[in-house]
Amino acid sequence: YRNMTTKEEKYRRMELRKETGTRSIEPPKLPPFHRGPAYLIAHACFSCRKSFKRSVQDCDFEHECPECGRKLHEMGRSFKAPKASDRKQWEKVLRLYCEGFRFVGCGTHGGVSLPAELNEVALFLKENPKHPLKIGALNKVLYKNKRDR
Repeated sequence: YRNMTTKEEKYRRMELRKETGTRSIEPPKLPPFHRGPAYLIAHACFSCRKSFKRSVQDCDFEHECPECGRKLHEMGRSFKAPKASDRKQWEKVLRLYCEGFRFVGCGTHGGVSLPAELNEVALFLKENPKHPLKIGALNKVLYKNKRDR
Protein backbone atom coordinates (compact mmCIF):
# COMPACT_ATOMS: atom_id res chain seq x y z
CA TYR A 1 0.00 0.00 0.00
CA ARG A 2 2.83 2.38 0.81
CA ASN A 3 4.34 1.98 -2.71
CA MET A 4 1.03 2.99 -4.31
CA THR A 5 0.80 6.13 -2.18
CA THR A 6 4.30 7.18 -3.20
CA LYS A 7 3.50 6.85 -6.92
CA GLU A 8 0.26 8.78 -6.55
CA GLU A 9 1.98 11.55 -4.56
CA LYS A 10 4.75 11.77 -7.17
CA TYR A 11 2.16 12.04 -9.97
CA ARG A 12 0.25 14.75 -8.04
CA ARG A 13 3.41 16.82 -7.53
CA MET A 14 4.38 16.50 -11.18
CA GLU A 15 0.95 17.75 -12.26
CA LEU A 16 1.26 20.72 -9.89
CA ARG A 17 4.63 21.62 -11.42
CA LYS A 18 3.17 21.43 -14.92
CA GLU A 19 0.32 23.75 -13.94
CA THR A 20 2.64 26.34 -12.37
CA GLY A 21 5.08 26.19 -15.30
CA THR A 22 8.05 24.90 -13.32
CA ARG A 23 7.88 21.54 -15.12
CA SER A 24 7.88 22.04 -18.88
CA ILE A 25 8.18 19.09 -21.22
CA GLU A 26 9.77 19.88 -24.57
CA PRO A 27 9.10 17.70 -27.61
CA PRO A 28 12.04 15.62 -28.83
CA LYS A 29 14.43 17.44 -31.14
CA LEU A 30 14.78 16.04 -34.62
CA PRO A 31 18.34 15.10 -35.60
CA PRO A 32 19.91 16.97 -38.52
CA PHE A 33 19.20 15.48 -41.96
CA HIS A 34 22.78 14.48 -42.72
CA ARG A 35 24.10 12.54 -39.74
CA GLY A 36 26.91 10.57 -41.32
CA PRO A 37 30.41 11.68 -42.18
CA ALA A 38 30.95 13.75 -45.30
CA TYR A 39 32.10 11.51 -48.13
CA LEU A 40 34.76 12.16 -50.70
CA ILE A 41 34.56 11.95 -54.48
CA ALA A 42 37.40 10.78 -56.71
CA HIS A 43 38.86 13.39 -59.07
CA ALA A 44 41.43 12.52 -61.73
CA CYS A 45 44.28 14.42 -63.30
CA PHE A 46 44.83 13.00 -66.78
CA SER A 47 48.16 14.81 -67.15
CA CYS A 48 49.74 13.27 -64.02
CA ARG A 49 47.64 10.09 -64.25
CA LYS A 50 46.70 10.36 -60.57
CA SER A 51 43.49 10.37 -58.60
CA PHE A 52 42.65 12.51 -55.57
CA LYS A 53 39.65 12.47 -53.23
CA ARG A 54 37.84 15.75 -52.71
CA SER A 55 34.91 16.72 -50.48
CA VAL A 56 31.37 16.69 -51.84
CA GLN A 57 30.73 20.08 -50.19
CA ASP A 58 33.18 21.63 -52.64
CA CYS A 59 31.37 20.34 -55.74
CA ASP A 60 30.89 23.87 -57.15
CA PHE A 61 34.57 24.60 -56.64
CA GLU A 62 36.97 23.69 -59.46
CA HIS A 63 39.80 21.65 -57.96
CA GLU A 64 43.40 21.82 -59.15
CA CYS A 65 45.89 18.98 -59.23
CA PRO A 66 48.37 19.31 -56.34
CA GLU A 67 51.11 17.92 -58.62
CA CYS A 68 50.82 19.97 -61.83
CA GLY A 69 48.16 22.61 -61.06
CA ARG A 70 45.86 21.61 -63.93
CA LYS A 71 42.14 21.03 -63.53
CA LEU A 72 40.96 17.85 -61.78
CA HIS A 73 38.01 16.05 -63.34
CA GLU A 74 35.24 14.66 -61.14
CA MET A 75 35.02 10.92 -61.74
CA GLY A 76 32.53 9.70 -59.11
CA ARG A 77 32.58 7.82 -55.83
CA SER A 78 33.24 4.36 -57.25
CA PHE A 79 36.20 5.32 -59.46
CA LYS A 80 39.28 3.14 -58.99
CA ALA A 81 42.32 4.73 -60.59
CA PRO A 82 44.70 2.55 -62.60
CA LYS A 83 48.41 2.60 -61.85
CA ALA A 84 50.11 5.76 -63.08
CA SER A 85 52.40 3.64 -65.27
CA ASP A 86 49.47 1.92 -67.04
CA ARG A 87 49.03 4.36 -69.92
CA LYS A 88 46.50 2.21 -71.80
CA GLN A 89 44.13 2.06 -68.83
CA TRP A 90 44.40 5.83 -68.33
CA GLU A 91 43.69 6.30 -72.04
CA LYS A 92 40.60 4.11 -71.61
CA VAL A 93 39.44 6.12 -68.57
CA LEU A 94 40.03 9.39 -70.45
CA ARG A 95 38.04 8.16 -73.45
CA LEU A 96 35.12 7.05 -71.25
CA TYR A 97 35.21 10.35 -69.34
CA CYS A 98 35.17 12.37 -72.57
CA GLU A 99 32.16 10.36 -73.74
CA GLY A 100 30.27 11.35 -70.57
CA PHE A 101 30.78 8.28 -68.37
CA ARG A 102 31.08 8.83 -64.61
CA PHE A 103 31.77 6.24 -61.96
CA VAL A 104 28.76 6.86 -59.73
CA GLY A 105 26.86 4.64 -57.32
CA CYS A 106 28.15 1.63 -55.49
CA GLY A 107 29.22 -0.38 -58.52
CA THR A 108 25.81 -1.78 -59.46
CA HIS A 109 24.05 0.15 -62.20
CA GLY A 110 21.89 -2.29 -64.16
CA GLY A 111 23.83 -1.81 -67.38
CA VAL A 112 26.53 -3.68 -69.24
CA SER A 113 29.93 -3.69 -67.49
CA LEU A 114 32.38 -1.03 -68.60
CA PRO A 115 35.12 -2.25 -70.93
CA ALA A 116 38.18 -3.76 -69.30
CA GLU A 117 40.66 -2.89 -72.06
CA LEU A 118 41.28 0.11 -74.31
CA ASN A 119 40.67 -1.89 -77.51
CA GLU A 120 37.11 -2.71 -76.31
CA VAL A 121 36.05 0.94 -75.83
CA ALA A 122 35.04 1.77 -79.44
CA LEU A 123 32.71 -1.22 -79.71
CA PHE A 124 31.33 -0.60 -76.21
CA LEU A 125 30.50 3.03 -77.05
CA LYS A 126 28.82 2.00 -80.29
CA GLU A 127 26.68 -0.69 -78.64
CA ASN A 128 25.75 1.26 -75.46
CA PRO A 129 24.67 4.81 -76.37
CA LYS A 130 22.22 4.99 -73.42
CA HIS A 131 24.31 3.32 -70.70
CA PRO A 132 23.23 4.25 -67.11
CA LEU A 133 26.71 5.59 -66.27
CA LYS A 134 26.69 7.98 -69.24
CA ILE A 135 25.54 11.02 -67.27
CA GLY A 136 28.14 13.69 -67.99
CA ALA A 137 28.57 16.08 -70.88
CA LEU A 138 30.61 15.06 -73.91
CA ASN A 139 34.09 16.56 -73.98
CA LYS A 140 35.74 15.74 -77.30
CA VAL A 141 38.10 18.74 -76.93
CA LEU A 142 39.71 17.28 -73.79
CA TYR A 143 40.23 13.95 -75.53
CA LYS A 144 41.74 15.61 -78.63
CA ASN A 145 44.06 17.83 -76.55
CA LYS A 146 45.36 14.90 -74.49
CA ARG A 147 45.91 12.77 -77.59
CA ASP A 148 47.92 15.52 -79.30
CA ARG A 149 50.50 15.70 -76.48
